[in-house]
Amino acid sequence: MLQIEHLTKSYGAPVLKDFSYFFPEKGLFVLRGNSGSGKTTLLRLIAGLETPDDGAIQKPDQAKISVVFQEARLLPFYTLLENLMLVAPKKTKEEALAVLEKFALREAAEKYPDTLSGGMKERAAIARSLFFGGDIFLWDEPTKELDAGNAGLVIEEMKTLARAHLVICATHDPAIRGDAEIVLPQQEKRL
Repeated sequence: MLQIEHLTKSYGAPVLKDFSYFFPEKGLFVLRGNSGSGKTTLLRLIAGLETPDDGAIQKPDQAKISVVFQEARLLPFYTLLENLMLVAPKKTKEEALAVLEKFALREAAEKYPDTLSGGMKERAAIARSLFFGGDIFLWDEPTKELDAGNAGLVIEEMKTLARAHLVICATHDPAIRGDAEIVLPQQEKRL
């Protein structure tokens, strides 16, 4: 379970203001809202990459959080396979290749990120998140670079993952539907 209570975050102007929500242990939850409404900020706050100005985030002490950022953030001097192995070194190469296979990337395993298309990089970042594992998965715009077929693969994987884990996805993609949609309101900007 993940409990958010009266969360507020500003960067000069408010991005999130008095936001509260209860997330159960599993399920797919979709964050929607206009650009600048705080979707990415909320994910970063949950991940512990940002500190709230006010409010609290309660999650299990040992919760393992796996994040997919809007940018793939693959290490350029490692192959795709090596990028996966770095996040879960106790797992086997065969396990990594199986995850890459889910996203039609097995044949790109020995390629470097700068040789991959934007969509391949995005699928690789999602594969890395799955390979890392976790209790809570935070995915930020996971289908923005993908064609309909590959977006479908990712959406199906999110639904499968959500049967046993909490998945929170920030997106503008209308094809992504979850157990609940959370619409973040645009905050008033004061000049």
